[in-house]
Amino acid sequence: MIWLFPLYLLGAAAVLGPILMHLRRRPPQDRVEFSSLMFLDAQTPMPVSKRRLEHWLLLLLRCLVLLLLAFMFARPLWRGEAATALGQNQATILLLDRSASMRRGDLWAQAVAQTLKALPTAPADRVAVAVWDDQLTPLWTLTEDAQSAGSRAALIRQRLQATQPGWAGTDLGLALTQAASWFSRETGLTGLTKSIVLITDFQEGSQLEALRSRVWPENIRVKIQQVSLPRAADNFSLTLAAVNAAAAARAEAEAPASTAPSTGPVATAATQRVRLGSARDSQVADYTLAWENGGGAPLSGYLPAGASRVLPVPPAGEGARVLRLNGDAWDFDNRVFIAPPQPRPVQLLFIGEETTRDQAASPLFYLSRALQKTATLLPELSVRPPSATDLPAGTDIVFIASPTLAPPLLAALRSFLQTGGLVVQVVEEATPAATLTTLADLPADSVQVAPGRPTADYLMLAEVDASQPLLRPYADERLRDFTKLRFWKHRLLTLTGPAQVQVPVIARFDNGAPALLTTAVGQGRLLWLTSGWHPADSQLALSTKFVPLLYGWLEAAGFRHEQAASLQVGDVLPSLPGIAILTPEGQTLKPTPETPLRAESVGLYTLQTQPPQFLAVNLPPEESRITPLDPAKLRELGLPLTTAEDPATAPVKAEEKERLATQEEESRQRVWLWLLAAMLATLGAETWLAGRKRTPQPTTT
Repeated sequence: MIWLFPLYLLGAAAVLGPILMHLRRRPPQDRVEFSSLMFLDAQTPMPVSKRRLEHWLLLLLRCLVLLLLAFMFARPLWRGEAATALGQNQATILLLDRSASMRRGDLWAQAVAQTLKALPTAPADRVAVAVWDDQLTPLWTLTEDAQSAGSRAALIRQRLQATQPGWAGTDLGLALTQAASWFSRETGLTGLTKSIVLITDFQEGSQLEALRSRVWPENIRVKIQQVSLPRAADNFSLTLAAVNAAAAARAEAEAPASTAPSTGPVATAATQRVRLGSARDSQVADYTLAWENGGGAPLSGYLPAGASRVLPVPPAGEGARVLRLNGDAWDFDNRVFIAPPQPRPVQLLFIGEETTRDQAASPLFYLSRALQKTATLLPELSVRPPSATDLPAGTDIVFIASPTLAPPLLAALRSFLQTGGLVVQVVEEATPAATLTTLADLPADSVQVAPGRPTADYLMLAEVDASQPLLRPYADERLRDFTKLRFWKHRLLTLTGPAQVQVPVIARFDNGAPALLTTAVGQGRLLWLTSGWHPADSQLALSTKFVPLLYGWLEAAGFRHEQAASLQVGDVLPSLPGIAILTPEGQTLKPTPETPLRAESVGLYTLQTQPPQFLAVNLPPEESRITPLDPAKLRELGLPLTTAEDPATAPVKAEEKERLATQEEESRQRVWLWLLAAMLATLGAETWLAGRKRTPQPTTT
């Protein structure tokens, strides 16, 4: 046992006070009046040398209180011989950076050599080795080291030789916080000086967010061993920029109405762009951008140090998937993978007459020309007459522009809705109410069809519920102006009974009449239009609102028109039931919803569907920022940092290590707390006993 503050033991001499007080015999304080003392014998006073202690138990309790108080302030600590010997030893966690930036030159070989050199040789020392990028992966744990300390060097060397740098980003904050938590979970580290050694290129693109929400332990030191290369700053970077998919929508919203239908929501095709960047201290400036497997002429240019530039992707030839940037010293971040266009087929069915496809006054004329192939969707429109008996297999959306339908076709449409299909029906004056109630699964006579109220001029849309999925495109303010959209004719739908609740109106004309109504039928949805889009009914097909409305219906049916986002290394790969994924290295993966898979390398991943789908996985953009990080940023986050280049932060001395280890063990034992509890208990007993002694005892006459 040792004492952290032994001078407080001098306070134990205060026990002499109670002893002297007990030896001092006071004369009686109470005077009792007595009639006469002539019949009493005089008693000789007792000499001081013959006085004896009384109330032994009370005296012991008072002395014990003072001793416990002195011991508590002296802070005792029990340490065995093994723990005392460990005071000069260390527990170290070596963190080896395996992010994509470590693929440059011989950085990885340098890091492995420094890791092996930093391994302790003393058997009493403890060491763990881990590699990290955006995750922390242990290679050698503290538990293994306690069991196999004699063979640690050979086993760690073997495991390091089987490890190579990956393609993920650098999450330095996550690696440090998880490594620090290892110390708190491990047992048998009492008295060891704890430290974490970072072996890394210490790049500026490292993420530190995990450190901002944590207070760093004072007893864990952090040391940086930075690896570097000559010409390390001579680097260009190539990353994907945002897809300019909004340009077409903006242009279409601002364009005036014309007599020709639009060819799709991306009349100006979505433009893929790339961002070129140069390191701040780079000595190279000339670059060349070209496709690896064919394409147009290479694009050359000049990019000064510290600058960035956004360029459109050069025209690609057949099979061109990899865009490469040349001109710098390091090529780990000089490739961008772009998946080929993979439009999803959408099977559309128009119920009407095929002969009207080329008639400018028919609904089919405008519908067939508005739904064009885009980079992500491939609409395929087929036509069935109203006398048909069934629907084509694989139909996704049905448009009805005929007032009468054959009973078998009506039954097929009802089954199509029940299984999750989308049906858009233009209500005509001759449309039987029974057809509407049958499709909507409503009671008979709950829907009435009548000609619209005659107007002197035209109608306009006044109330549009843009929160409805079928009208989601109109949530954009640029598409919410309906002042140029006019309706010449409409039909009036009167709903009674349950139909008033089950069929909400999502758009109205300025006279209050319903314009669009929708209802859920089984798993599908039915949409009624009381006015058609062809010129006989309205100007909808000739306006800029028609094509966004059509693609809003496709989006509501599950066919969203958007450019497929490029994944980054570390993102979760999509998981489709029974669909395997082929990695760029040729490995076949079978993800499940319970065990999602992460993209671990750059390249094109292939979903083995029919037809195959491709996923482009690229390097995280932050990994290209290879300029060394300023250590002051880590110190600002509270890390006790030491670096080989910073002599102001010298290693902790042996005495300091011993002191820190002792304080940690004492805070773990907290013997002073038990002494305080014992002192309070003893003080309570002494108070009770002293009060009992002072209480006068009744005497018997």
